[in-house]
Amino acid sequence: MSTEPDTDGPTPGMVECRVCKTEVPEGEYCGLCGIPLSEHRADGPGWLRATAYSASPGEHLFLPNIVSSLFPHLSPSSRKPFLVGLLVILAALVATSLFRLPAALITVAALGLPLLFLIYLQESDVYDDVPTGTLVATAGLGIGLGVGWVLLTGAVVAQAYDVGLGVGIAGSRILRDGLGVPIGGVVLMLVPALVVRLVRPGQREALDGFAIGALGALMFTAAAQMTRLSPQFAGGMIARSRPMNGLIVEAGIRGVAVPLTAAAVGGLIGTVLWFTRPENKKHQHRHYVRLVVAVFALVVLVLYAGLGLVDVARMPQLLQLTLHLGVAAAALLALRVGLHLALLHEAHDEILSDQPLLCQYCGHVVPDMAFCVACGAATRASSRSSRQARREIRPVRVDTEPGTDDA
Repeated sequence: MSTEPDTDGPTPGMVECRVCKTEVPEGEYCGLCGIPLSEHRADGPGWLRATAYSASPGEHLFLPNIVSSLFPHLSPSSRKPFLVGLLVILAALVATSLFRLPAALITVAALGLPLLFLIYLQESDVYDDVPTGTLVATAGLGIGLGVGWVLLTGAVVAQAYDVGLGVGIAGSRILRDGLGVPIGGVVLMLVPALVVRLVRPGQREALDGFAIGALGALMFTAAAQMTRLSPQFAGGMIARSRPMNGLIVEAGIRGVAVPLTAAAVGGLIGTVLWFTRPENKKHQHRHYVRLVVAVFALVVLVLYAGLGLVDVARMPQLLQLTLHLGVAAAALLALRVGLHLALLHEAHDEILSDQPLLCQYCGHVVPDMAFCVACGAATRASSRSSRQARREIRPVRVDTEPGTDDA
């Protein structure tokens, strides 16, 4: 068997990346910038890499996958239980609506997604990577601000929530109730992430910022919904007189659209606050990615606040639900693109291309670089605990004994 080395061209086993112009290990993707090494027409702009989502490289960037968008730290094998969890929440919302159980409906709507997100933080090692005090402070601020905001504005909008969706508020109260209260709530929803970023930033990674921002927003939303809708608990366990259509619309808005939008907006803001550029690119388009993600968040914030007008206007209930779900879908898409750009362009760990590392997304042993050369997954899409564990026990090459491959 001939093993003559190839003396022409780059170093054996290395190729030059067409984008960053650096000699990198052979593979499907550049280990430094994450761009496919072979150009394809469907890839789109190099800075976007639309064909492979950074936190789940087997998926297209614009694939509407709620699980990989909302729980980006998870490995592929861990995503199915969270999909089941989302389906259980949805089934519980439908069941409580069909059986006309408003108290149970409010509880599931307010606490369902936040509890699932807390489980995600445990499963994705965020509790290990981020100090417990930081997470407790984030959640506590969110809950306190949510309760306080509702108590402060309760006299303004109590009637609107007491009579259910679709009844509306007339005249001069439209702007006050439809814009003032929602905008104030949106601003306060982001305060936990802002405070933590200023007081206890810790190590800055985009997905840590996402987790903190989404946690604060979800805790604020859960506390606000439970406090504002608590008067409905006095109506008894079963509300036989309430139309089922109204309960189903309320379940869709309070239990699906509102928490998903809040998590996406909070996560985007957290991503912006914790995003850092690599040392060698700090002066190249310095604020480009942060600005793009911030614009995404701002657009979603405007749409989210504008839904306050929908809630107080006399619109058909089905139209209200459709608009809320549409904004939630736009928010999740903005979150997915924002996380992808942050992972693609943020600072990375020390490059050790001569050391092997097991990729938790595709299972291949690849050089320890910013991106997996086999599937394109961002190394920082996995938790710091996972990366450290895989670096402490690196794969070891096992050479076959001479003659074992001879027929």
